Amino acid sequence: MVCVTEQTRVSDESIDIHCVGFPDHPEDLNLQLIIKSGWLDKTPPNGGRQFQRRWVQLDWEYLRYFQNNKEVYSKRMVALACVSEVVRVGEKRFEIITQGRTFLFRAPNSKQRDDWLSCLWKVLDSRQEKKCGNGFFKTAVVSTEGYLEMTSPRNKLYTVVNNHKVYLFRNREEYLQGIGITDIDMSRASVKQTSKFVKITTSYRTFSFMVDSQVEWQHWYACLMACVSQSSSDSVCERVWSLETNRACADCGAVMPEWASVNLCVLLCEQCAGVHQSLGQSVSKVYNLKSDECVWTDDLIKVFLLIGNSKANQFWAVDVPACERLSQNASSSERVKHITAKYQDAMYCKRHTLYGQQKELNNALCTTVQTDNLVETLSLLFSGAEIRCYTGIPEFPSPLALAKHTGQPAQVELLRHHLTTVPSPKEAQGQQRSPLAIMVDSGLVQALSLGMQQGRPCGWGTVGHTSVLCHNGYLFKVASSARPITDYKPQADFSQRWCCLGNGLFSYYKTEQSTNRCGCIKMSDIICLSFNSPGIHGYEHTFELYTDSGRVYLFGADDIVTIKEWIRAFAIALLPAVLSDVCGLCDRLGRLRCAEGSSGIGWFCLSGSRLQVLLHDSVQNVDLRKLLTLTLSDSVGDMVFSWRGGSLHVIAENKPHFPGWVRSIGLCGGAGDQPLSLQQLTESGIPIAVDRCLDHITRHGLMSTGIYRKCGVHSHVSALLEEFLRDARSVCVPEDIAVDNVTNTLKRFLREVREGLFNGQQNSQNWLCTAELTDNCNKTSRYQTLLSSLPEVNRETFKALFNHLYCVQNFSNINHMTTRNLGLVFGPTLFQTDKADPRTFKVVEDLIGSYCAIFNISDAELQKQMDMTLLILNKLKDQASLTPVPSHTVCAIYLEKREEDAELLVQVGMSTTVEELVLEVLEMCGIQPADGEFWRCYETKEEIERELHYKEAVLPVCYSLSPQSHLLVKRSHYTSDINMYLSGKEEVCKLGALRMSEVKGGKCKSFSNRHCELSGSTFRLYKELQGSQCEKEWPVQEIKVYQGYMSKLQPPTPWGLTVFHDQQQWYFCCDSEDEFIEWIATIMSLQHGGDLG
Repeated sequence: MVCVTEQTRVSDESIDIHCVGFPDHPEDLNLQLIIKSGWLDKTPPNGGRQFQRRWVQLDWEYLRYFQNNKEVYSKRMVALACVSEVVRVGEKRFEIITQGRTFLFRAPNSKQRDDWLSCLWKVLDSRQEKKCGNGFFKTAVVSTEGYLEMTSPRNKLYTVVNNHKVYLFRNREEYLQGIGITDIDMSRASVKQTSKFVKITTSYRTFSFMVDSQVEWQHWYACLMACVSQSSSDSVCERVWSLETNRACADCGAVMPEWASVNLCVLLCEQCAGVHQSLGQSVSKVYNLKSDECVWTDDLIKVFLLIGNSKANQFWAVDVPACERLSQNASSSERVKHITAKYQDAMYCKRHTLYGQQKELNNALCTTVQTDNLVETLSLLFSGAEIRCYTGIPEFPSPLALAKHTGQPAQVELLRHHLTTVPSPKEAQGQQRSPLAIMVDSGLVQALSLGMQQGRPCGWGTVGHTSVLCHNGYLFKVASSARPITDYKPQADFSQRWCCLGNGLFSYYKTEQSTNRCGCIKMSDIICLSFNSPGIHGYEHTFELYTDSGRVYLFGADDIVTIKEWIRAFAIALLPAVLSDVCGLCDRLGRLRCAEGSSGIGWFCLSGSRLQVLLHDSVQNVDLRKLLTLTLSDSVGDMVFSWRGGSLHVIAENKPHFPGWVRSIGLCGGAGDQPLSLQQLTESGIPIAVDRCLDHITRHGLMSTGIYRKCGVHSHVSALLEEFLRDARSVCVPEDIAVDNVTNTLKRFLREVREGLFNGQQNSQNWLCTAELTDNCNKTSRYQTLLSSLPEVNRETFKALFNHLYCVQNFSNINHMTTRNLGLVFGPTLFQTDKADPRTFKVVEDLIGSYCAIFNISDAELQKQMDMTLLILNKLKDQASLTPVPSHTVCAIYLEKREEDAELLVQVGMSTTVEELVLEVLEMCGIQPADGEFWRCYETKEEIERELHYKEAVLPVCYSLSPQSHLLVKRSHYTSDINMYLSGKEEVCKLGALRMSEVKGGKCKSFSNRHCELSGSTFRLYKELQGSQCEKEWPVQEIKVYQGYMSKLQPPTPWGLTVFHDQQQWYFCCDSEDEFIEWIATIMSLQHGGDLG
């Protein structure tokens, strides 16, 4: 094995600047376009070896990392202008190297690591200068700099005021190296002075700095106040007005407009802005260029410079009759009429050529957001393109995510202002009147005039800047119930209601013109929404709302589009943004009590077989068909399920919504009476019933004469099939069951499964027609086309089945199952017919005979499959041998971690060493160790593990394993540290204090201090450092030392050793990871004479 010693890294000490309040979207506070963000592990302070999880953000200027994804102020920020190199380190790690510091990060997997590297390299390549003496700022103009003492947390920090921000550094050296702690945006801050203190107050915390002298105190206060003044006086107007067409109101032509509608992309005068505001933010989001500075980011200004009033009016006002054009002297009523017609009724706009073609509009939007054509995006959005449509790319599911990924900040800003809509002020107060009725009301016109006289549009201030969803329309409703609605509700039971969702309420009225509500539900009280299957009630499409108080509300409509729009609106209003942004259209959503959730609560979104769960700040995507275990009702009615990568315990609730969740998750988890794609599946995506039958037949039936042609015992076959159909996950095919019973179970399953392997009768005919072709090349190509058109589960099942049949026919000289015989058996089975159609035989024969060509199997992959088959056969041969201690056996080895059905079967001989075993496992899995990586084999026993010496014989270890033990090959994270510790030592020994717990009578004592000495060939324990006799003494060669200990001991630290000797065991606890490594290194070196490989 090859090792490259890791570069020594400087400890990364920082300070924690916690917020007292958190924004809804912290990333929005960063005015720079965030190129990439996500969770990464990084090395902790003081050079520890255990990684710490950090939220990392990358923009065009800095790389920042935070304690979590809610914090506003970073733990560290690195100026990219001072980064000299970004390099790969190992499989999932990478380093960012500056002139004075190296930062080591680790991604969850290699793909994400490569994504980070790609983004970092892209940013670095775009910069003209890669190195500089101080590249922390775009401009070198610094107002002032020097040391200030921050009071909480107490630290003396080097502080720099630059432009409209204050930057904090550990010291001046790090400032010159381009490594900071965080920055404070003074455009969102205020400055106060007290005796010897200067305080900077933001929305999220207060920074208090202590200054020693009166002169310094006055100097810093003046500089900070100038910074606030400068950021406040930066003229957004001048930048927006730099485009000539923006110097006139888009509606009436008044000069130098100081208002803007950020979603309609037009500049407005004060009078027209008042009318826009009265329409409500569901129509027009109006902000002032001077007073609403926090809205006017650089990217939003860029949007108005790229579009401008001229281009915007080419869409909004392309066909305005001369008699209806608005002048600067127009009356309030004329402005209301014109602006309503122009924007709300869209009477003059130029619709997109794709108007009315929803799919084409969505596709065009996904394409356009990757360009800088903002006018096209505006046209598509207001012609009906869905801003939350699915892009078809799982990594970037929405147009917003796609725009971010392709580096289009102006598109991102434009889309953000269209993501949600806001009710008008009167709607927010519950007065559900039509906007047109409000606008023509004479009282409103008077209010408009009064608002204009006061210098602000009418109603301003009743709605904040935060976007709130608004949706309304007619639905049909039945009376609410205190229990689940299980009986059929005819249309006569439904009453039509005008429903409005907005401002945290779902209200319903008798008609659209009604002012008195029939009822309302607070959004915070809704705990579940369920979309019912079509036709279960009098109205074809219905959904149910469940509240925390136990009430159930049923709503319906005949139009599926209407119901989908309501479900989408509820999803956005109910779910946290991190979940609603990715969940799409749901069948069922809401919150449930679960042990793993934040404050005991998890948010759930069920769509088909996909369950998305928000726990804390991360969304778990679970394919319910691939669950490892599913317990729908234990002794207390809870739901418990686990999947590869996690588990969840949902706590039962005595409320109407809970039985529906249990039923839905059970159905979506796969059922035996469903088509292949809705069966319970393995991780590789094939039905569990098929996988377990094929596995048993491969291990026990390849050499069986007439396999698949012989009949099994009908009652045994029916019983096994019934078990698979009831709950395949719980079925373990007994080792002693007759193989013919299993082969007939597999054939019956394939014959009886809904829609069959070919996914329907029509598709079956296409396969039969292909069998009649005479040109083999054309036939193979046609088979490949038909295969690729199948659902993924059918395709993977095809591949697994015919890989198995290909292996069966390879042993036809023993089992007599030639390609022809297999075709006779499986032709009618797969086509689910009793007719003797020779084409069915021919399809199976073709697929077996041209297996490699049709399924694109390479020679290397084919050889690997055959080698695994031979290993299985050798294992069976060894098991049948009468030799008491065979010279070879097949060992089950796990890679990285122990998982069900994931063992590797490796043939091991008497002379096979651990080193040879590791190399063989890596070769089988196609793993090429990277530089600096060490792979080792461990004997693992529950929560503890022992590293096997590289020269140790494997076979004796295999025979000595207990039922709870197994062999595991994985990367060693301590080998390089052990080698570094032992290098250069003339005498290997170790002494020091450890805490020990002894097991007596099956019970563990509490941990107590002991002085330990390890030298020569002996390990000794003393109760005290001096003057005490040796309490225990063991020969080093006779003890087995495992890393770790049982968590039930509640050890004081995570770094422990478990020592076994003469059927007794002791637990030792180390105070630090470094100490743990030193003890392990010394023991291993003494046991193996310093030869650690």
